[in-house]
Amino acid sequence: MRGVRHALRNFTAQAVMEHLRSQVEDAERPPELTENELRLVRFIRDDSFDWDAVASHERPPSPV
Repeated sequence: MRGVRHALRNFTAQAVMEHLRSQVEDAERPPELTENELRLVRFIRDDSFDWDAVASHERPPSPV
């Protein structure tokens, strides 16, 4: 079951990343982010979490 859960998490993360990217890269209009999307962005930007430590333990991409 871990394989299915892992694949869904990866798919969801990729989808969110692409959605946020499309919202902020469109120079024609301001981004339209939901409250949950804004909370996610704030969480990632918060300096209280060491994202460099997380990135240093990155796993190689798994074949889906």
